[in-house]
Amino acid sequence: MRRFAFSLFVTYLILLLFIPFLANAEITVETSLSSQSFPVDRAARLTITVSGARSADIQMVEVDGLRFHSRGQSSQVNIINGNYSSSISNNYIIEPLKPGAYTIPPLSIKAGKETIRTRTITFEVTPVGHSQTPNEGKTKGTADESDIAFIRLTEISKHYSGEVVPITIKAYFNQKYRANINSLPVLKTDAVVMSPLSNQPEQTQEELDGKIYSVLSWSTTLSGIKTGNHLILFELDATLNLPRQRRMSTFGGSNLFDDSFFNSFFGGFQQKPIKVVSPELHFKVIELPTTGRPKNFTGAIGDFRLTTSASPQHVEIGEPISLTIEIEGKGNFDRVEPPLFPTTPDWKTYSPTSDYSGKENIFSGKKRFEQAIVAKSSTLQQIPSLSFSYFDPEQERYKTITSTPITIKITQPAVPVHKQQPVQTAASLQPQSALPVVPVAGINSLTPIHLKTGKFHRKITPLYKQILFLSGVGSCFLLLLFVLLFNIHTQNLARHPELHLQKKRRQLLTESLAKISEAKVSVDSSLFLALCRQSIQQQLGLLWNIEGAAISLADIKNRLDSKTGLIEIFQAAEQAAYSTTSLSPEIMQVYSENLKKELEGLI
Repeated sequence: MRRFAFSLFVTYLILLLFIPFLANAEITVETSLSSQSFPVDRAARLTITVSGARSADIQMVEVDGLRFHSRGQSSQVNIINGNYSSSISNNYIIEPLKPGAYTIPPLSIKAGKETIRTRTITFEVTPVGHSQTPNEGKTKGTADESDIAFIRLTEISKHYSGEVVPITIKAYFNQKYRANINSLPVLKTDAVVMSPLSNQPEQTQEELDGKIYSVLSWSTTLSGIKTGNHLILFELDATLNLPRQRRMSTFGGSNLFDDSFFNSFFGGFQQKPIKVVSPELHFKVIELPTTGRPKNFTGAIGDFRLTTSASPQHVEIGEPISLTIEIEGKGNFDRVEPPLFPTTPDWKTYSPTSDYSGKENIFSGKKRFEQAIVAKSSTLQQIPSLSFSYFDPEQERYKTITSTPITIKITQPAVPVHKQQPVQTAASLQPQSALPVVPVAGINSLTPIHLKTGKFHRKITPLYKQILFLSGVGSCFLLLLFVLLFNIHTQNLARHPELHLQKKRRQLLTESLAKISEAKVSVDSSLFLALCRQSIQQQLGLLWNIEGAAISLADIKNRLDSKTGLIEIFQAAEQAAYSTTSLSPEIMQVYSENLKKELEGLI
């Protein structure tokens, strides 16, 4: 026990040398419109969702022919693998005053200390009686197709061959039914390619026509590989669990719906496969224009910026210079190639290396090129400018951007010059020594080893007495001691695995109680109950050696004492998953105290 305590002390002492840095969660904004085309006698719902912030101040703009009516703000909490994130959704009703094509410019949103802007939103208002079919898919293989599941896609228009087009895929599932996702959405076409989809889609909830839907969202990009007007659609396979009367069973297994509305299901069920299909969209791909196409155009489409830098800028002839070329912006970075260095006898160039940094499924980023160049003449005073050409799809024309020349200094290599020493012959040395002197051939070409006196020292300290050497030896000794104690501690845990499990349960309980305390302070009932339920499942799962997410209320009643307070808390959390529940601060205080007491008693 003393060895274990001493090892912990050494560990804490070493950890004090490190400074923790906290990283702020990235704040993102997403806008969605319920319909891209609707008649003038109807309205559309505009939803602005801000993720990663506790509050958001939206500055609405005035658009001629439209009226905006606020419909309140709602918060959403996602709990995935023990981590939770929050988002804020602001809902607006757009009331059109007259038909026409409308554009809502980017809106400024102040979230915390940051100010972000939304994307431009375009839609069409048609006359009365000219409403178009909503952008909504269907479900194959069920009795009531539109009530169970469907897919919606963001609108797309014509694009150029090779252009990267962002698109959002949303799969809607009615919360009245329980469903399992068996596959990711699949693009059904051979003329358009899609970037890979994430295995962890964004999970939200939306209300449509009085019904609550669970929504899975994927953000990805499309790119046309051949010209023409192509029909595209998306499909995904799912399994619908229909209730079966007078049979009770506990649902287990894993699915992509790791959310509160799919965590409990009472009664037996029978599985029925379904296929959710999106509406067909026209993806028109046109060829890039040949008029005005630059010779150095490599197929880049989008909006880019070019910067260059060099290091070092003062060299001798023959020494390499590292030229850094950065191309940043939005577009198809797979077609971005490094600008060609001008061909001239004054420079020798080598093949560049590239490195891309950007977000997955997002077409904005930065591509960095490193190229070695060598100057052959001392008359050079600058590195020439480089040019990069791309096609701007918004302005529908080619653009060429040029970097600024970089000033450098090239000098001749230094040649050491030494004074020639006088040659002593054998005759001149004969009177000073009785020994014969043998002449050395080529002695005139030899250079003296030392021409100047070196640095003097008052005293020479042995290596084992120097402070740096002693510090290094002491650090190595402490590191070796730490490794030895850690090995002893690991062997003790291997001999007593119950101690490791107990430690893990205590650590998880401490983290869960801290999150629950934060939710209690913010008086967020939904988050408070969700965290309480997760903590109960987590601790009981480790205690019973089963998957925590599979533990239901029936399991707790069967395996725990009926007088335990965990049953009441778990039951309240399950009710909150299906309906809005508001708890007073006093009740949340009682629940948190009972939860801590009961779970600590199980450890």
